[in-house]
Amino acid sequence: MKNAKNFFDGMTNLSGAKFINLNGYKSETSGEIANHNILTNIIVMNAKKKDLQTLKSADVKVISDKASKQIAIDIFSQALSEMVISAEKNTSANIEDRTAQSQAQTDAYLPITNSLKIHKETGKLHIFGFANQKKVLVKGEYKTVNSSDKTLAKQQITKVLKLRSGKFRTFIVENIESVTLEGKTLNINCAY
Repeated sequence: MKNAKNFFDGMTNLSGAKFINLNGYKSETSGEIANHNILTNIIVMNAKKKDLQTLKSADVKVISDKASKQIAIDIFSQALSEMVISAEKNTSANIEDRTAQSQAQTDAYLPITNSLKIHKETGKLHIFGFANQKKVLVKGEYKTVNSSDKTLAKQQITKVLKLRSGKFRTFIVENIESVTLEGKTLNINCAY
């Protein structure tokens, strides 16, 4: 990585919630190349707790009426129930109470900041944050996914309720060309 010192200095200076512009990021799965604006160093637990309250107070009928896909109301009910249970587990103060996936995520990385971590096995840099904006530069090839109705219902619930958890993204970055700090925004330019 060129300018590694600038990168780590920039990350160290990102105290509190700050933005990162990730320019020319290439998706490993689709090959899409895009510029992303990411809100980083956020307290994820606060967003998870707000989402939990939103889920608990949600009305399945209202969600079904507002959803863009027609799914049986009993599927929406089951999906919402599962989302509440999962959200309750993942907001627990005890890591042991969290879902197996959540625990595995915690164990797999070496944290550097709230939004920067290194995968222990691959050594790849992961930047985590709230996806604020995206501008596609080169379209990728997107696989067709045949999701179950329950999965589609969960996606619709996330969309209708505007859950923040649906906007969290992890960017796996290994091709950093240059790093600059403009004011309080860290600009990471990737070589694609």
